[in-house]
Amino acid sequence: MAVPARHALLRRATRGCSAVVLAATPTEAEPVERGLVDRRTYEAVTKTLVVGKLASRSELADWGSPLRLVLVVTGCDKTNVGHALTLVLEAMETLPALVVQVGVAGAFPSRGCAPHPAIGDIVIASSETYADTGSSSPEGWVSAEELGLPVACVKGVELGGRFQLDPGLVEAAVRLLRRASAQAAAEPGGSREVEPLGSGEVAPTGPGGEVSPGSLGPRIWSGPCLTSSRVTGTREEAEEITQRFQALAESMEGAAAAHICALYRVPFLEIRGISNFVGDRDRSTWQVERAAATAAWAGLTVLSCFKELPLDHGGALSTCAP
Repeated sequence: MAVPARHALLRRATRGCSAVVLAATPTEAEPVERGLVDRRTYEAVTKTLVVGKLASRSELADWGSPLRLVLVVTGCDKTNVGHALTLVLEAMETLPALVVQVGVAGAFPSRGCAPHPAIGDIVIASSETYADTGSSSPEGWVSAEELGLPVACVKGVELGGRFQLDPGLVEAAVRLLRRASAQAAAEPGGSREVEPLGSGEVAPTGPGGEVSPGSLGPRIWSGPCLTSSRVTGTREEAEEITQRFQALAESMEGAAAAHICALYRVPFLEIRGISNFVGDRDRSTWQVERAAATAAWAGLTVLSCFKELPLDHGGALSTCAP
């Protein structure tokens, strides 16, 4: 398909979409897709796009129409995510009010006595950093910022490979998920949307950023996250990286999505379900499907409360198709 024709097709397909949801793999995308109605699927330059409406919920009753969004199956790693998101943003008639990335991540080991996420928990990134963009040296790691590498200049400021997400948006997402999880736990039979993993014990709010939703369901955390094409596969490396960055979780795509959103000045949320612990690699212990379902539930829950998020809703919402 010629470029102008592809661009026109994507522009028509995404017209009225107020949000973009990114998922790296079909496993991570499938539970999100199940939450959409009136779906249509498109293929563009090896990427799969699913355009649909969020299934009606009470929070959206006063809109007159459900939230319309585009789900993008990007492929793994930074280049695929950057390519897919740029492709969509360039094609859209109106930039979205929000980009949400959902998927799985590995949790770093605890720092001393500090608490840390467990398998099945949810982590919302407060910042994203390219963990493998920089240089090793005899004196230790030298970051992109310390090297003066031109990674992303926004409003005249070079970000140096580290992207700070909107604190108000992150806090609102944590609050909404805490509320939804508490409501689900209060229902007869407990949480029916996300089954708990591990002991399900109540964890207090602490300096690590965790927020306990109640005695059932995943704990919800917010804190720094890292992105690396070279997945950390030994405990020694995990402890070194934890010491260097003080991060909660690692993925292969988050910083790339944050990077593109920073360039286009589009609000961004990254929501991860913890599938494994970062350390000596043992794939048999990973719980990818469970973590993907948890992340999808969290992403759809936040989007269902779209109107409550601190966003500039005016321009994007005014174009929503009925």
